[in-house]
Amino acid sequence: MRISRALQAQMRQHAEARYPEEACGLLIRTGSGRVYWPCLNTAASASEHFVVSRNAWCEAEDQGQVLAVVHSHNNGSARPSQADRVSCELHELPWAIVAWPGGEIRWLKPESYSASLLGRDFTHGVLDCYTLIRDWYAREWGLILPDYPRTDRWWEDKHGPSLYQHHFAEAGFVQVDGPQRGDVLIMEIGRTYHPNHAAIFLGTDGSLSSERAPDLGGSGPFFIHHLYGRSSTREVYGADWAQRTRLILRYRNGNC
Repeated sequence: MRISRALQAQMRQHAEARYPEEACGLLIRTGSGRVYWPCLNTAASASEHFVVSRNAWCEAEDQGQVLAVVHSHNNGSARPSQADRVSCELHELPWAIVAWPGGEIRWLKPESYSASLLGRDFTHGVLDCYTLIRDWYAREWGLILPDYPRTDRWWEDKHGPSLYQHHFAEAGFVQVDGPQRGDVLIMEIGRTYHPNHAAIFLGTDGSLSSERAPDLGGSGPFFIHHLYGRSSTREVYGADWAQRTRLILRYRNGNC
């Protein structure tokens, strides 16, 4: 997208003003032309993707048509991350990334991108363990599971809801005693008030039909998961992981 030097300067000034935090904003079209609309980043932590305040987005829409989403990358390049590319597809709008310091601006547009199930980067709320669950079910079984808003480290809130335990029934799952392929394993990792990790049980061969994946060899059973701060991977579901498992959930419509 081509924009004026004045708008580019405003985007860079906002990135500088918010540094070392990520800046975010919207490019809108008003009756008098294009305007850069700075927004509040409401992300709970650095491990969470930037979050445009809902009020700021509504205020921008009151002024005109939202044309693009803008945010900054700190101490790095303007090259889009996996989370940027995934979120750009969800918004169905072009994105501008401002590198600060430096001021490079790079544009990104929706192009039907989807992150692979294996080896994806971690960004809470965009590419995390629950995103992997949803993507596996969509690609392997053609099922669309509901998404739920979640702030980073919600599991450390003693008085907050236990999200996996609270939502699994309405998402179409029932609790079972032993796992079979496609079941969701709800685990507890570290010291926490609520079970805070989810995985997919793959069975003895660990196969993925929706993408090329190397033969694991050896004996299973295997599971696929996305630990906090790490890349998604397949592993053997051994005794250590079984001890961490608090719930085994099965989609109630049976095998797909």
